[in-house]
Amino acid sequence: MYSTFQPHPLLTAYVDAYWVSRATQFSQQRILPDTCADIIFNISDQPVTAGNNAIWIAPNTAFVVGTMTAFRDIARQGNTSMLGIRFKPGGLHAFTALPLQLATDEHLLLTDITHDWHTLLEPLLEKTPSLSEKVNCLENFLLQRLPANNIVANKIQESIHHIRQSNGNIAPAMLAGKAFMSPRTFERNFLQMVGVSPKTFSRIVRFVSIRRALKKERTSTLLSLALEHGFYDHAHFTREFKLLGGDNPSCWR
Repeated sequence: MYSTFQPHPLLTAYVDAYWVSRATQFSQQRILPDTCADIIFNISDQPVTAGNNAIWIAPNTAFVVGTMTAFRDIARQGNTSMLGIRFKPGGLHAFTALPLQLATDEHLLLTDITHDWHTLLEPLLEKTPSLSEKVNCLENFLLQRLPANNIVANKIQESIHHIRQSNGNIAPAMLAGKAFMSPRTFERNFLQMVGVSPKTFSRIVRFVSIRRALKKERTSTLLSLALEHGFYDHAHFTREFKLLGGDNPSCWR
């Protein structure tokens, strides 16, 4: 079972959704890159393992999943429940000041990236019995820590908007110019706040756009989709899609 909950209006600039996932039996899942980073709480009665480094997550403790640059196949233990905060690009950095490139493609314990969140949040979640109360607990915690306005962060968010508008087909140099930064300064700030470079972020946005198009545009040929999204040929398109998603586009369709 998988459910999502929308954040408070004051948090929508930072949080995409709260989500809960329950597994009644062992299963294999494929997780795809989506430009987001998550804080995930184990709300089960038993410990779970997470990530390629198989970190041990005790009940009522949390870990961080950084921005992903490729698909990941995971094994999910039975009788487990996870509660997550899915942050929009730049959202996790805004709250924690974590240089997000340190978490890219990684699973890290929450204790390793914040000074006090684990000591404040984990006991609160343990005391709240129902799922709705746990979500409210996370929401109130974030609302009490709303980030201050930040000019550089605003510029990076504008750049993210431009990348999404273009479906990932915009040059980093143009983005840097729009942000009134040198290319090096722009890339450093983007990497720190989002976790990946503008070029890699654009690749992921393009991949997400193609997946959406494959679901909607059943009559479009794969070659036309490739050309619409800035690929030179079908082979380049297929190779890039498989690298990020694990399957070729025709299998996805």
